[in-house]
Amino acid sequence: MAGLEDLGEVISTDVLILGGGIGGLTAAIKAKEEFPDVDVLLVDKQTIGWSGKAAKGGGALWVLAPDNNVDEFVKYHVKDIGFGLEDQELLYSYARETYTAIEQLAEWGVKVTKDAEGKLDALKVFYPLWSIVGVDLDMLLSLRVKARKVGAKLLNKVQVVELLKRDGRVAGAVGFNTIDGRFYIFKAKSTILANGGCNYRVLRMWASGCGDGIAAAYRAGAEMRNAEFGNFYDFVRKDNGHHVVGAQIFLNALGDNIYERYVSGQQPDHPLALLLGVEKEVNEGRGPVCVELSQLRERFSIQARWGEKRPNWGAFYEHQDSKIPKYGQPSPRPEITLGFHGEFSPIKVDHEMKTSLAGLWAIGDTSWAGSAWPGAVPPPAKIRGSGYMNAVLSGRRAGPSAARSVPKAASPEVDYGEVKRLKENMFAPMERNKGLLPDDVIQGIQEVIVPTKYNLRRRKDRMEEALSRVEKVQQKLPELWAKDGHGLGKCHEARSMTVCAEMNFRAALMRTESRGGHYREDYPERDDKNWLKWIIVKQKAGKMVLSTEPVPIDKYKVKP
Repeated sequence: MAGLEDLGEVISTDVLILGGGIGGLTAAIKAKEEFPDVDVLLVDKQTIGWSGKAAKGGGALWVLAPDNNVDEFVKYHVKDIGFGLEDQELLYSYARETYTAIEQLAEWGVKVTKDAEGKLDALKVFYPLWSIVGVDLDMLLSLRVKARKVGAKLLNKVQVVELLKRDGRVAGAVGFNTIDGRFYIFKAKSTILANGGCNYRVLRMWASGCGDGIAAAYRAGAEMRNAEFGNFYDFVRKDNGHHVVGAQIFLNALGDNIYERYVSGQQPDHPLALLLGVEKEVNEGRGPVCVELSQLRERFSIQARWGEKRPNWGAFYEHQDSKIPKYGQPSPRPEITLGFHGEFSPIKVDHEMKTSLAGLWAIGDTSWAGSAWPGAVPPPAKIRGSGYMNAVLSGRRAGPSAARSVPKAASPEVDYGEVKRLKENMFAPMERNKGLLPDDVIQGIQEVIVPTKYNLRRRKDRMEEALSRVEKVQQKLPELWAKDGHGLGKCHEARSMTVCAEMNFRAALMRTESRGGHYREDYPERDDKNWLKWIIVKQKAGKMVLSTEPVPIDKYKVKP
């Protein structure tokens, strides 16, 4: 009688963590520290300690320092950032935990900025209600060392494609080695998704987020929440691709500072009105729009304060600036454009990061919007540095929760026939002699998800057009063709992106109002009477079904 071992390599563990970035490593360390006897396995399609966005970002962690007021922060957040769609209980908890979380990262060997007395050097920037702490860009290497020290096991170059279920409970996952094509069957009592959001491979820093975990969870039957808030646009410099953060002087071709034209009041980050305004200036012939960098440097002086404490951070930006001559000489007023990052992160979770499926947790960019703590705004929720912190905080909760459930869970059993079917489907693109290349599918999705006419300035007819284009791409998925393991991985990434794009547009179509990062030209006003609700997306009988869930405003402290 055939067994699972005939299909591929079988690995059993107590806690399976899919994704070896900052969130996955944090979850693994916390699980092993609190439950040393629990087996923990980290699996990543790249290399643990080098994957995800943390090693590529700006190196800043959002924090509520002792001199920041938590109540005032939450009040501002509900009124001016998330606009009433927050899970306020989780928002309060996260705000209170940030400082302790950074202290623990430092204990684990991560280099963070400290003052002369050895305390965290928290800098109030962007908005005085919160602060940021600097962290060096090699943070993941320290966490990888710590994870190994506490006994977590690591497995690289394995891309997980589908989750396994038994009796309604997630019992593990299946995937393949992207180098040699080996098929893996993972049996686990608890599974944590930590393999990122979906960013559609548009910009380099976000290129690794392809929605692998989101699509797998959706296909397994997990609920999604706030899928309409996965349309993060930002300003980027045309000369080197850097993100423009904190500037308040945006000059059009006439020399006018248009910031004050479109922005009212103090803003912690670029508001939607400014994004729309810059696009309007260009479309009406007053472009290009440039940003005044001298004002930016004088206002924040972050490098002057932290440069010596964060040597790798400084070297990173020097390296990036060295590329500028390729595109022209550096300018104190570089031209900017709108850059699409996406940041699609809709898996619905509770306060322990449990999904709606038993045995499955989701952290970091898989469930940022789905956790509902940021409310009606796509990540980074107007709070730079909250991406890293969200991954750390959710990992701190999910790791112990998943490990705690191990003694209560039965030994995972999976169905041979189901695994055989999943394996055949997984490797189907390599069985063809010709077909559609995954890059063509990815480009087709990018051409729909990126344009502002579809995803920033939303309107019913244009979103329906976008959905029609997504569906045409989906119809071609059975033609996907791969020559090797690398190509096979891209095939499954392309497949995941189509699921995420459809979810994004369907949820945006349903929300007939404008709120936070969701702007409808045909419904330009906020509608608290009808839309203090979360949109829930779930697969039923192979179809994407949407419903709503009221935000429990009555039990929350702050009213929108």
